[in-house]
Amino acid sequence: MLLTSRRSIPRPARLALSLALGLPAAFAAPAGSDDLLVPYTVTSHDTLIGLNRTLFAAPGAWKEVARINHLPDSNRINPGQVLQVPSRYLHSKVVPAQLLSAFGDVRIGGKPAAAGATLDVGDSIRTGDASSAVVQLADGSHVKLAPDTEGRLDEQRRFQVKATAAAIDDGLVAASLRLLSGTVEVFASKVLRARPLEVSTPTAVIGVRGTVYRVRNDVTPATAAASAVYASATEVLEGKVHAQVGPAAAQSADVPAGFGAPLEPGRKPVVLPLPPAPDLAGVPASFDHLPIRLHIPGTLPLRVQIADDAAFDHIQLDLHVNAGDDVRLPRLADGTWHLRARAISPEGLEGVDAVREFTLNARPESPFLVDPPANAKRPVGDVTLHWTHNPDAASYVVEVARDAQFTQIALRDEHVHGETIVFHPVDSDFGAADGVYWWRVVSVDATGRRGAWGEAQALILRPTPRAPMGRVSPDGSGIELSWGGNPDDRAEVELASDPEFRQIVARGDFGAPGGKLTRPSAGTYYAHYRFVEPDGFHTAWSGTVRIDVESNWHKAWRALLPDALAK
Repeated sequence: MLLTSRRSIPRPARLALSLALGLPAAFAAPAGSDDLLVPYTVTSHDTLIGLNRTLFAAPGAWKEVARINHLPDSNRINPGQVLQVPSRYLHSKVVPAQLLSAFGDVRIGGKPAAAGATLDVGDSIRTGDASSAVVQLADGSHVKLAPDTEGRLDEQRRFQVKATAAAIDDGLVAASLRLLSGTVEVFASKVLRARPLEVSTPTAVIGVRGTVYRVRNDVTPATAAASAVYASATEVLEGKVHAQVGPAAAQSADVPAGFGAPLEPGRKPVVLPLPPAPDLAGVPASFDHLPIRLHIPGTLPLRVQIADDAAFDHIQLDLHVNAGDDVRLPRLADGTWHLRARAISPEGLEGVDAVREFTLNARPESPFLVDPPANAKRPVGDVTLHWTHNPDAASYVVEVARDAQFTQIALRDEHVHGETIVFHPVDSDFGAADGVYWWRVVSVDATGRRGAWGEAQALILRPTPRAPMGRVSPDGSGIELSWGGNPDDRAEVELASDPEFRQIVARGDFGAPGGKLTRPSAGTYYAHYRFVEPDGFHTAWSGTVRIDVESNWHKAWRALLPDALAK
């Protein structure tokens, strides 16, 4: 991302650029010159020939200065008089830029770089994913590199503008940067320069003075059939820039604040208004769960950035979101964050920024509820609740309630160590032990700090079926059983010769609220059943009924009335 030399623009175009930018006449290049003119204010001890020894870098330069300034007598210059001096006649030296901020993976010349490093002319600088950098130029301007951006410092030179040997150290600066790929945001200082600050891409040159603007160069990699394709654009937030595509001055345009221009090879830039800032009023001021999911209304795609500083020098997330899609933010550390969003026009211009600060307090994170799974059914009785281990949690708080709002608490334990707890449902003021429950867990770290409640899950406890009615059928051919219940449920029936149902005599599967088993030999038997609900859930076994089968079934049918034994 950097600048090209001024010689990338022909002399007439540079003159037009200076005039279009409203620069002082001192900065207009004279005919036949490759340089812009730099003003020098004469002091009381100056003579033109004397300046040739202290200020001018070329022998005989005083003659050209006299000609350019139309001096009738080159031996007479007056204190306070302003001379226009071609920059090529001034002493100058190449100076480096400084890496003011480096966040994440930032490299200069392919090597990792930290804040304070220098960027010499010709050096490349690159930011990786979730990385950003700020370069400070010699004139105080700042250039911010977004994630996945590469550029190069093409020129930075300081010119002497005072007639003292040390004056070059505070002289006027000329700088140019070239953006190879990605996005830069330029905050140009409002100072006098030897030449306007230039930012170039493979398709255009953007000249500026005292402004805030962006330049973007998206690169589509080359394929076997075609070379790389560049899509450049500039968007102006303050001031004005002059954008030129190619060497022809006719393919240029002034871009004022609030406007931008796609920069296409061979085409005059078309200046268009920037999309307005998105509406972030609906973004909460705080979050207590991860991952963060939020919705930004609008009909245009968005570019969304997250930084840990209000200046967005430390960009940790830079993503594009389709129109109407929710923004999903990955794991972030607890603390204060800054959200920046801008809409993207159909022409590819990124609009005015909307900024929102929010806080995240999600740790220690709540664990994931494992068993029973959401909306699971269980028979009434003890239920073991199980969740995932959180290495940041020293203990957990567990709640079970009869309502989703957790106002009817059936269980609360604030000192659970480990990842399981047994819930024993009992009858309460809220009703019978069966029915729908909700349960949730929150983590507590070693300092006693609690995170946010995790998502609650529903748990359905199905009642234990009542004991069936049972008897030997009137014709003595079998054992008849009946029960209540939902007609959509099936019933699995067992008949055993012992009350523990270890010695099963017969089994049956019935779809109606009753059924008949083949009559066994004489003896005492026990029967129970369980429902199989349409979703496959099996209830607990019902209570038990005892049935006596006599050898003389003619007497038995009068005597056998069911004896329900609740187990």
